[in-house]
Amino acid sequence: MRFLITLKLTPEVSTFEHAQSLLKPLGLEIDVNYGLVMISPKRNLFVVRVEGDISEDALSALSEFVGVHGDPKIAPIEKGSDNRKGD
Repeated sequence: MRFLITLKLTPEVSTFEHAQSLLKPLGLEIDVNYGLVMISPKRNLFVVRVEGDISEDALSALSEFVGVHGDPKIAPIEKGSDNRKGD
């Protein structure tokens, strides 16, 4: 499953490589195409997308860890599908 992990990184270590060095030992594979995305410059918050089994206990041990959120794949409903709501 895919997840978005929020990290608080100081400007000196706000690199993709540093985020990878934090998460790879936990068995998480960072999505290289998604990269490291800054979401709050004032608070030094960044997000990465990962694949793997999440252990919130292991993540909580990281001082840089802020939060984790699911990142499900979203796809259009096929034309003619009966799964539409609100019609």
